[in-house]
Amino acid sequence: MNAQPRPYLSEAAYLERERVSTIKHEYYAGELFAMSGASEAHNLIASNVHASLYNQIRGRGCRIYPSDMRVKVAKTGLYTYPDLTLVCGQPKFADQVKRDTLLNPTVIIEILSPSTERYDRGVKFQQ
Repeated sequence: MNAQPRPYLSEAAYLERERVSTIKHEYYAGELFAMSGASEAHNLIASNVHASLYNQIRGRGCRIYPSDMRVKVAKTGLYTYPDLTLVCGQPKFADQVKRDTLLNPTVIIEILSPSTERYDRGVKFQQ
């Protein structure tokens, strides 16, 4: 039995769907990848890292975005939602009206879990 090929989805179609979706998806090379919810431990780690970073960058012209801020990797076309994204200086967005896809992260933080560690340390890290 052959698996059916997945239809290619354009970036514009991805963004249109993603903006009304109740769940988040990564997008790469025309494909969508649903993201799972975070565990309690994951959320506590994210909260603690956010608080620590906030105290360190306050007054330095930097901003911290939680996991709902989408990031586009311009070189590869990956759209992803890092656990925390830090931008120092003016943030640049793919769409100046929606301001929902960040183009110039300074630091990206991913909290690893057993189910995503290989991907986060491998393909995603290379991007």
